[in-house]
Amino acid sequence: MVMRRLSNCIGRDGALRIISQPTRSQAANRELAVERFMDLMREALRQVPIRRKTRVSRAAKEQRLEEKRHRSLLKLQRARKVPGEN
Repeated sequence: MVMRRLSNCIGRDGALRIISQPTRSQAANRELAVERFMDLMREALRQVPIRRKTRVSRAAKEQRLEEKRHRSLLKLQRARKVPGEN
């Protein structure tokens, strides 16, 4: 599971490579790299909640269809009017 989630950070040789260069100090960069590694591992080990399928309620479906009918009628009314004739 961890290997799959970190696949974009793992090289061909199978080594996880983390680069950190925001400071001039090697020790500070190493500490930042270790923190970044710990964050990556925490994120990779986190359980993703399983998505449950839901259904659209009957009322919501009817409301959507009614709105589509209303829009359709408006567009039909616009199309029937000929510009310049009153």
